[in-house]
Amino acid sequence: MILKDKTLQNAVSPTAKAGQKQEQDVAFFLRRAFKDHKQVYVINDFKFTHNDETAQIDHLIVYPYGFVLIESKSIKGEVKVNDLGEWTRSLNSKWSGMASPIKQVELQQKLLREMLFEHREVILNKLFGIKQQSFGMRCWDNVCAVSSLSLIHISEPTRPY
Repeated sequence: MILKDKTLQNAVSPTAKAGQKQEQDVAFFLRRAFKDHKQVYVINDFKFTHNDETAQIDHLIVYPYGFVLIESKSIKGEVKVNDLGEWTRSLNSKWSGMASPIKQVELQQKLLREMLFEHREVILNKLFGIKQQSFGMRCWDNVCAVSSLSLIHISEPTRPY
């Protein structure tokens, strides 16, 4: 079930337009997959504030066993992710570093968890006056959805022998 659709912003720069297009594309696929599902809720472009911090999650999926946070990135060309989780990308045959979208979504997840935990009594059901559930044992997954125009190279983690 789609609780909130992606709202279009008045994007001006080519980068902002590409980012918005990528978010719309991911929202389309999420709608196709979950619009009639009774136990899966999709919130696109979810913004919230907690403890004087604001976060924006491109796509939040809530299901009975947990949460999936999806960060959409419009990246054309090649991307490399090394074994430390550092991202670099090629633009016009030049490589440069970029902020890790996985680290970005991990920070958003941390703030969401703090907010949900602080308000758990209001959000979660009680049975016979006893708190029935908590958010701590739920699954928390983070995903980065990149444009189909990108090629991603991920280094194998180094393993000590």
